[in-house]
Amino acid sequence: MFSPDRDIIVTDEKLQKIVTAVISRIAQQMGADGSRGTLITVFTGATVAFQEAVWQVRRLILDGYRIQLVFSQNAEDLYGPVMRDQLAGFPNVSFVEPSTWLSALKESSAILVPLLSLNTLSKMSMLVADNLPTNLILHGLFFGKMILASKTAAHPDGAHWNQKFGSRQPSQALRKALLKKLQIVGNYGCYLTDTHMLREAVNFFLKDEQGSKAGGSIETRQKLNSSIHFFENVVTSAHIRQAYFSGVDLRVSPGTVVTPLARDLANQYGVTLERENVI
Repeated sequence: MFSPDRDIIVTDEKLQKIVTAVISRIAQQMGADGSRGTLITVFTGATVAFQEAVWQVRRLILDGYRIQLVFSQNAEDLYGPVMRDQLAGFPNVSFVEPSTWLSALKESSAILVPLLSLNTLSKMSMLVADNLPTNLILHGLFFGKMILASKTAAHPDGAHWNQKFGSRQPSQALRKALLKKLQIVGNYGCYLTDTHMLREAVNFFLKDEQGSKAGGSIETRQKLNSSIHFFENVVTSAHIRQAYFSGVDLRVSPGTVVTPLARDLANQYGVTLERENVI
């Protein structure tokens, strides 16, 4: 029994530390060991489905991924502190240092964009890399990294447009322009999906190389029934993924080498490798 002058006073700071420690211990027991690789997780200024994006990142941590966070200036201003609070206690969460972004990119397994804004979409479609987030994303494409982004906020047919503008919908010309930008980014090699599908997409595309603790199925891609000529000498798994993202098949020269993993992925994803005849 405590006397009034000996009662333990628990401050908000102490309580937060206790909660953080409990979350960390539980998360590690649930599989958050960071063994499945690093996901560079880029937050742009979009806010649609923010809480769902937080949930997806938390679940990926529990699936065994390490998360390296990157915030655009708009994202930092809008919800940077909130995001850090939401992830407090979860292990294997760090930040990409601007001075070491290139090495972080090379060591990463994939780049995740849980909230793709219209601004970032426009920059990506024009290959503009004027800040750390867009620099990482575009260099990730050049390196053949897996880029998975949520199209929820940027898609012109999203329900959030009705909430924001009511009956004043974007013009058809603007709608077509946004859809075109999404198509361009997809053709570059980005896999675009809805926010609630991000975790499933990550687990689906990375399981063939790293094994999967949490299985998942992915929505069927929209195949364009077209093929493109492949000009390089070796077809790798990254090329197969990019063809899958773009919905196309590959026409390859007779002497082109196809790696075993690329061939397995082509069969798995339904990407046809067509050998061109020598004339």
